[in-house]
Amino acid sequence: MPTETVYGLAARIDSPEAIKKIFSVKARPFFDPLIVHVASIAQAKTCTTDWSDLSEFLAQSFWPGPLTLVMPKSDLVSDLITSGLTSVGLRWPQHPIAQELISRSGVPLAAPSANKFGRTSPTKAQHVKDEFNEAVFVLDGDSSAIGIESTVLSIKNQTKNKTEKQNNIYQLALLRKGAILKSEITKALSQTEFKYEWIEIVDKKESPGHMKHHYMPSISFVVFRNLDGRLDTTLDSCQQAEILKCSYLLNERLAALPDEIEGVKIIKPKSEIKKIEFLKLSRDPALAARELYSQLRAASLRSPDVLCFIQTQAHTGEMWESVFDRLYKAAALILD
Repeated sequence: MPTETVYGLAARIDSPEAIKKIFSVKARPFFDPLIVHVASIAQAKTCTTDWSDLSEFLAQSFWPGPLTLVMPKSDLVSDLITSGLTSVGLRWPQHPIAQELISRSGVPLAAPSANKFGRTSPTKAQHVKDEFNEAVFVLDGDSSAIGIESTVLSIKNQTKNKTEKQNNIYQLALLRKGAILKSEITKALSQTEFKYEWIEIVDKKESPGHMKHHYMPSISFVVFRNLDGRLDTTLDSCQQAEILKCSYLLNERLAALPDEIEGVKIIKPKSEIKKIEFLKLSRDPALAARELYSQLRAASLRSPDVLCFIQTQAHTGEMWESVFDRLYKAAALILD
């Protein structure tokens, strides 16, 4: 099904066989939890044992939209969906086709991105068809408006006596960055009287996409960092030649990588690097997010030996951090 973030491979949460099929079709390990998608706040409440006043406020503020809230799960949500965790990620997607599908199903839908595990997420119906051929039915909802996965926010109520709502204290943790920024959440909460604190050191296993390598294209992808002053984002022929001089280093470093990390196959050049291509994204991070996965897929079809992206000082700000969360995980190698 299409969503405003990426296309999702959806299954009813009351069908264990359908949930298992998500894992088998994606070749996804069972330790990676699934996000549950709902069609209303009322439906979300049935999936958790602790829908707090703060959860209600955030849902009213950011739903439907690209924000996943992680809370204690109810018995309606199986351990298979949450990978044995006692918490579940809940989201009300913005896309009208996703909303109608969930509503017509009558139950929430578990839906990770509709791609093979560890590979580039799909933002168009054709991407899903290319990935799975006839293995899944695809609802075509045009291109995803946002282009990267949802922000995942953990909410933990630390209050001992939860009946005294005026004294509730919450711990918030950003498990995955996305289009809804931490500063936007903080700004919204600043207009309220909720008592909360941000926790920086968290176990990101509560969120999907937490592995070191994820979103990888089918070609070798390298990110160059800290090259300001030596290279410019315009990449004229002289500058590209500078990178080409590094091909011997790329050959050496990529060859030294393991074949697999955390169950994700690392894509390395099949022979000596001769053809290098450069990924070019918009200077606007929101547009860059929308372009990212499509550009990775398009470059894969052209089959360069290596695809490179150059990070510069211009790539600063919260939304760029969300984009680079994907770029770094998509990369086989990051060079400083």
